[in-house]
Amino acid sequence: MENRILIIGDELLGSEGEAAFRCSEMLLCAEPNRPMQFSINAPMLLSIPQLFARASSDIIGKKAGRIVLALGVGDLKRERVQGAVVADHYRTLLDELLKKTQSDLDLLTIPTEMLPEGCDQVDVLNQAIRGFVDMAPDRVGVFDWEAHVRKFQAKQEERGKFGRSLFSEASKPTSLCITLLSMFLEDCILKKLK
Repeated sequence: MENRILIIGDELLGSEGEAAFRCSEMLLCAEPNRPMQFSINAPMLLSIPQLFARASSDIIGKKAGRIVLALGVGDLKRERVQGAVVADHYRTLLDELLKKTQSDLDLLTIPTEMLPEGCDQVDVLNQAIRGFVDMAPDRVGVFDWEAHVRKFQAKQEERGKFGRSLFSEASKPTSLCITLLSMFLEDCILKKLK
């Protein structure tokens, strides 16, 4: 169904998937007469290989016109695997979705602050995510959340000591981060829908 937007994400979207739910409300507020349906599966507690195994019911069966994927943080944290391994699993999932759906796929990059002890692995995964566009440039896009965070932090530094942090000391997104991510997602999705 071309008007259905499926958002699937792990803790990248908040511990309770807050950014996804807030984004869906913001989209409905911004475009109240646009026919939109949302199916949100966040926070996704499954690893990417587990999600792949359930893809026919959890993703393909939803018949979404647009699928937003915010994955990778959970796999890097819980599975303790290398960024390249997570990227391979991600690519396998995307390949399946490209074959078995007509959906447009949008992927979020990950700020390194979410996994400071493995920031080099986050960089490896982000590089792969950006490269996934080459799989099907007409259907796969990247919402570069990591780059957006960098720009926001640079502007905050201009304020000096009064700047607010996007991530807690435990590397969890703060309320400000959830709000910024919700606004970022809304803006990216609206641009795609135009």
